[in-house]
This record gives sequence, C-alpha cells and structure tokens, in this order.
Amino acid sequence: MKLVDLNNYILNDFDKNIFKRMTKDSEVNLNNYVCSVICDLVNFIPMGEELKKETKENIKNCDEVEVGEIATYTSLIPYVQLELKDNKDVAIIANSLVEKLISYIVGYLSKEEFDKNLENIQGMLNISYMFYDGLVKYFTFNREYIVSTIEKILNNKNAG
Repeated sequence: MKLVDLNNYILNDFDKNIFKRMTKDSEVNLNNYVCSVICDLVNFIPMGEELKKETKENIKNCDEVEVGEIATYTSLIPYVQLELKDNKDVAIIANSLVEKLISYIVGYLSKEEFDKNLENIQGMLNISYMFYDGLVKYFTFNREYIVSTIEKILNNKNAG
C-alpha cells in the first residue's frame, strides 16, 4: 500500500488535513521519521543494557499489525501537538503519549492500555476509524522496512 492510497480512507476534514500534511513529504521520510523517533526513545531513555536488548527483541518480534499500530501512534503524535497547540497542557499531553509509547515498546504497558491510547489519539484528532485503519494498513505494509531500519540504527548506535 502506498501513502497516496490513504486518500481512499478519508471520511472527514480532519482525515483530509492529516493526509495532506503526510503526503507533502515522501513515504520514505515518513517511515524514517517513525524509525528515528522509536530509535531515539530506545537510545536516549535511561535503561540498562539487558532492557535495551529485550526492547530490540520486542521490536523485532512485533507482527505486522503491531508495527502498524506503533507506527501509526508515533506518526500521529506531532498532529496531536499541532491540534492542541493552544492548550496550556500540550507539552504534558505529548510527553505522556511518548512515555506510553516507550512503555509499550519496552513491554511495561499492556496491549489494552496501548490500544486505549491509540483510541485517545484518534479522538483528540477527530480522525475517522476508516482513516485510522488505513494508516495502520499503510504501516503494516511497510513492516519489513520499519523493523529492519530500526534494527540497523540501534545496532549501529550500540556498535559506535
């Protein structure tokens, strides 16, 4: 599935706005953004080497849908920040979303809690379930690229 195919999943203006912003750039840049955010979290959150190793295994063992959901979550955080820019608690909300993302990747947050957070993001952005589902499908289709890029970055960081 190509990023432009998300056009077929648009049901409302919120979907359309996010689609327009996402397609201003390339698919590769969007996928690399997701990979960079996840790698930055793994590399720069203080955790022991054993936990980092487990986290890398967690990422490697994610199935297609789980990678799609993690990537969708990651890709939507900037839009939450943009949507809530006038809210005095925007930094707290964004930090909370990031904390929950890394907690899920590390294995400290349950799938149910992660799913609730995805639903919250969907609600904050007023995107349709159809568009959300399209995003998950897009990233699911790109699982191999995302996982291999994350592995490569994390392995290079740890080697250097």
